[in-house]
Amino acid sequence: MLYEAGTARLTMGEIRERVSSLTGKSNLQLDRRLRSLRTFFLVPAVRDPHHRQRFTYALHGWQPDADQRTARKTIRASDRALTFHTYGYRCAACGRTPKDDHVKLVIDHKVPLELGGTNEADNLQPLCEEDNHAKQALFSDHEENTEALRASLSLPEAHLRIGELLKAMNGMEVPKELIALVAREENHGDPTKRMRELRALGWKIRNSRRKEGRRFLSFYRLDSWEPWPPGGPKAAIARMEHARKQARRLEAGTPNAPERET
Repeated sequence: MLYEAGTARLTMGEIRERVSSLTGKSNLQLDRRLRSLRTFFLVPAVRDPHHRQRFTYALHGWQPDADQRTARKTIRASDRALTFHTYGYRCAACGRTPKDDHVKLVIDHKVPLELGGTNEADNLQPLCEEDNHAKQALFSDHEENTEALRASLSLPEAHLRIGELLKAMNGMEVPKELIALVAREENHGDPTKRMRELRALGWKIRNSRRKEGRRFLSFYRLDSWEPWPPGGPKAAIARMEHARKQARRLEAGTPNAPERET
């Protein structure tokens, strides 16, 4: 059906309508089928510039390495149930629920399969359809940086993932949204804070903002960096924070005061 549409871009509603007219069925889990299709074919999600919650799709041909790919394995039912339960049946991005907000939740791979992710439970999260499509569109916008994304997404710490992505982009501006996806932090981790922490390690990172449509978007660009400290950036930042607190206590004349939990 996408092949027959040629270069015409279809919304998910139009896809559902056409498939329903052909099969006589309306509940065909089209989002999951579209994700499976992407294993072998280029089907980017593009955000409608006039309606930011609407996305369109078109078939652009085979994936460059389609002959080396294997079909997506089905996620185990137990892992799907565990994922929904772990997140309280809420979208991991916006927090909305099917019961209260009438959204549909789908299982998303935090690290996409095509970028080295797996079907294991720790790589799964529930997203509402809107946020799932937005994530697909953002990755589609950066298909030329696939290798940079693949290399950074597999690293064990958020600071490492963000830093290596910035390095791999070779001085290009990186949108804050992409930084947040690569950071893969629960509870809406703050990319702005991570940038401050990387700067504390000696990294030179510029921040810029510009208006696109009705929104102001933030971008980061790496000018220079320092080698990763022994033990990793997270441990080094924790040591710096501890030293800073100790210095404050000394200035206040209470060097032995216990630390407050944060």
